[in-house]
Amino acid sequence: MASISSACEARGVGRNSDFRPIHYLGCKTSVTAAIKGAIDELDPAGGRLCDLFSGTGAVAGALGAEREVTTVDVQEYSRVLCAAVLAPPRLSTPEILRFTAGIAHRDVARCTVECLQPLIDYETTCIAAATAGDREPLAELLESPSLAASDEPRFEAPAARLAEAMLEVASRLKTAQLWESPDTTVSRHFGGVYFSFRQAVALDAILTAATASEAHLRDPLLAAALSTASQLVNTVGKQFAQPLRPRNKFGEIKPDLPKTVRRDRGLDTFAAYRTWLGRYAELPGAIGEPRALRADYLEVLLSDAADCSILYADPPYTRDHYSRFYHVLETMCLRDDPSVSRVTKGGTRTVSRGSYRADRHQSPFCIRSAAPAAFKALFEAARRRELPLVLSYSPHEAGDGTHPRVVSISQIMEIARSCYERVELAVVDGSIHSSLNRGDLKLKTREHAEILLKCYR
Repeated sequence: MASISSACEARGVGRNSDFRPIHYLGCKTSVTAAIKGAIDELDPAGGRLCDLFSGTGAVAGALGAEREVTTVDVQEYSRVLCAAVLAPPRLSTPEILRFTAGIAHRDVARCTVECLQPLIDYETTCIAAATAGDREPLAELLESPSLAASDEPRFEAPAARLAEAMLEVASRLKTAQLWESPDTTVSRHFGGVYFSFRQAVALDAILTAATASEAHLRDPLLAAALSTASQLVNTVGKQFAQPLRPRNKFGEIKPDLPKTVRRDRGLDTFAAYRTWLGRYAELPGAIGEPRALRADYLEVLLSDAADCSILYADPPYTRDHYSRFYHVLETMCLRDDPSVSRVTKGGTRTVSRGSYRADRHQSPFCIRSAAPAAFKALFEAARRRELPLVLSYSPHEAGDGTHPRVVSISQIMEIARSCYERVELAVVDGSIHSSLNRGDLKLKTREHAEILLKCYR
C-alpha cells in the first residue's frame, strides 16, 4: 500500500496536473506551507478561502485549521472527499466495527454475491492456474470488457468459459432486478477490470450502506470507500486511467502477472474500509462552517457562492483530461448507470476497456485552444469580484517525465496582468519559496516543483 502522503509526492499536494492515487488524509508539505504563506500575505485578516479546483481537498484540509474554507470542484468525488476532510465523522472504533460488521449481511449484499458467484469462482480459478504456470486464462480475464458490456449486441469474451460465466451472471442480476441497480454499479462496470469481482461486490455493498446512512455521515462513509477503492485498484501506479495490461508489446504475458494480481486482488475490502474509516475519524476537521460545493468554478465566481475574501486556484495544465484518472471514483459517488465511451477496434465500435464514462468532464484548461480563454475568464471574474487570487502552477521541461503544459507561465502571467494591477511570482524551492522579479520567468531546473502567482490590487 502506498503511504498516506503519496498523493502529495508529485506536486506536494496531490493535485491534478501530475497524477497520483487517492491515498491521502490531508498533507502538510513545503508546497502547502508556501500556499498558506501566500494566502496569509494577501489576506492577513484570515477571511474565508475559496478553493476553486479543490481536487482531493489537500490544500483546503491543511488551511481549514486556521480559516474558514469553501471547496469547489465540478466533480462529485471531489465534493465528497472535501466534505469528509473538512467535517470528518465522529465515529469511535466500536461504532466503526458495528457499522462495517453488518454490511455484508444485508439482503441486497447477499443477493449480489449469489448473482456474481460464477465470476468470483472463475476468477479464483484463473489466479490459481496462473500461479501454477498457466497464465493465459488470467490474461484473457484481464483483457475482457466489463460485465456491463456483456449486454452489447456484439459482445465477445476472449474465452468461452468466461463468456458463459458473464452471461450467467448477467442473467441472474436481471432476474434479481439488480442489472440496472445502483446496488451493483461497481460490480457491473469495474469488476474484473479494476478490482476482483469479490472486491467489487464488497464495494457495492459498502456504497449501498453508506448512501442509506444518516445525512451527516454519508459523505465521510463514501469518502472512506473511495480511499479503499484507491488502495485496492489493480493497476500500475494505483490509478484509474488505464486497466492493467497483462501482455507486453510483443503479445507475451508478463511473467510477474500472477504476483501483481494476487497482491491487489487478494486484499480484504472490509478490512481496508475499516482502516480508512478510522483514519478519517482521526482528522481534526476545519474551523467555522466549511462548505464543499460541486460546481463549475466560473459559476461560483459569478454567483453569491463565492462569499469569501481570497481565492486559491490550481486548475489542470496538461493535455490529459484528468477526469479519466478519477472516473471510477466519480461513478462510485453518483452510483448511476453511465453510458461508456467507445473506441474503434478492427473497424468495429466497441465499449472502452477502461469503462470510461461517456459524459466525463473535459476541462477547458486541458485543451490548448481553449485554455487561454479559460484563464482569461478566471482572472476577469476574480478581479470583477475584487478578490485577491493565488494560483498554483507546476512547470514542465522536456525530458523531465512530467506531462507537457498546454499554456506557459509567461502566457498566464500576461493574462493575469491584463486583469490585475499587481502580479507577483514566487517559486517553491524545497522547504522555502523565493520571489522572482517580474521579468525573470525562466526556471533553470525541475527542482522548482511549484510556482505561485499572487494577483491583487
